[in-house]
Amino acid sequence: MTHSVYEALLNSNAVIEFDIQGNILWANSNFLNLLGYELSEIQGKHHSLFLPEFHQHELEYQEMWNQLAEGHAQAGEFKRLSKTQEIIWIQGSYTPVRNAEGTIVKIVKMAVDITEKKSLSENLEKKNRELIGAATKARAATHAKSVFLANMSHEIRTPLNSIIGITDTLAETTLDDQQASFVEILQRANHQLMTIINDILDLSKVEAGEIELRPLPFKLQGMLDDLVAVLGFRAKEKGLQLNIEIEPDVEEYFVGDADRLRQVLMNLLNNSIKFTQSGSVSLRVAVNRTSHSGNLLFCVSDTGIGISKQKFKDIFQPFTQADSTTTRKYGGTGLGLSITKNIVQLMNGHIWFESELNVGSAFYFTISVPTTTERKTAMHNPWQGRYQLTDIRHNISNSRLRILVVDDVDDNRSLFGIYLQKTIHAVSYASSGSEAVEMVKNEHYDIIFMDVQMPGMDGYEATRCIRALEKDLGRTPARIFACTANAFQEDVRKSLSAGCDLHLSKPVRKDTMLKAIHSFFSAPEAIY
Repeated sequence: MTHSVYEALLNSNAVIEFDIQGNILWANSNFLNLLGYELSEIQGKHHSLFLPEFHQHELEYQEMWNQLAEGHAQAGEFKRLSKTQEIIWIQGSYTPVRNAEGTIVKIVKMAVDITEKKSLSENLEKKNRELIGAATKARAATHAKSVFLANMSHEIRTPLNSIIGITDTLAETTLDDQQASFVEILQRANHQLMTIINDILDLSKVEAGEIELRPLPFKLQGMLDDLVAVLGFRAKEKGLQLNIEIEPDVEEYFVGDADRLRQVLMNLLNNSIKFTQSGSVSLRVAVNRTSHSGNLLFCVSDTGIGISKQKFKDIFQPFTQADSTTTRKYGGTGLGLSITKNIVQLMNGHIWFESELNVGSAFYFTISVPTTTERKTAMHNPWQGRYQLTDIRHNISNSRLRILVVDDVDDNRSLFGIYLQKTIHAVSYASSGSEAVEMVKNEHYDIIFMDVQMPGMDGYEATRCIRALEKDLGRTPARIFACTANAFQEDVRKSLSAGCDLHLSKPVRKDTMLKAIHSFFSAPEAIY
């Protein structure tokens, strides 16, 4: 039985025998075939014959044979050289063999060829390293692009702050008909430019994975009413019917990011209105009964120009529109649908569409938003008090306030002065963070509009210094409103952690500024 087992091992493995010094005694045909030798060519020669780069590993190689001579078996994967100097990988075991007296008389090695397996493994490792390298480069490129887009957005927003502010202020003055039409053109152009900048900024956030959802209770009907108020006039201008329908079995209150959902619907409805010359644009909300995930199904349909079948696969790609002439004729960046798709996916939903050229389009999407109760919707919303000013009355505090405007750009300081010129408030100006800190040492201000990005001491550091001063002097803290072109959520958190009470993204419009002042200096219920 023992003899038959040994025969089986001999037939299935490459086997070679050595003396305890490593000289070759015998090898079977499998071993000889593996390395391409005849027995007469290797018998009596040392095992090092098969070793590549022997001199680099001589010491550890000698240690292996010392261990074998002491009776310690060795096993592992080994690189060997064939007669033709070809690299062969083997998985082998070296086993000391003892005689009847217990003396080690020879070493038997059994080996299996793993060259192909090793080659595949090395190729796989190489591919993995290449993929990791490519992914690292892609992440670095995406980050660099996102930083560039964010910086570009900041640089454009800074002069746009003055352009929009002055245009809005000019619209409040007495104008003749021609002047009023010029201002209207400027305001429309400003709106288009801000839409482009916001799309670019959103794209950079999407690509950098920095869009975060803020799930809060909201009323669906209320959100849709807001959309109608904003878009109804545009539809009416084009002679279109704007229809909104919520099916009866849809709940009233949900928990989700209403702002991002509003952005999705605004993008889709804006597109439908833009590309529809006659007929209607409709939004229908239903309980989701499709195979896609989510509990709500939205459908935005229109009787517009439609999309050709050839363009279906590209419609959600960034900077893509259905026709090369679309941008010239209708305007737009081609970013809206790409951003929309990413937001829907963040909401654990799916978006798709149906369209026929010159007949119309229907965009469908699902989202996952848990239902809630009216009581929870009416509870204190921590975000609304600090970030949302749309529900606050437009009037300003009747009390005389001391206001400090801090900005290193002359035009921005002048603009805030223009906004406040017809109020009773006392307005002072600082052109740097360090100047603002010195002014606060000598005078208490009720409100400080703090530019964030300034050379030298920036707005964050200035705010921290002012908060420390107020604490040391035992003063009532001023309301500090961060004013910055940076609109990322991380920028909002950075402003608040520095000690600011509110984060205002440039361009800061007059009504936003006045509402911000009123939100902190009126009845508490106005804040929330």
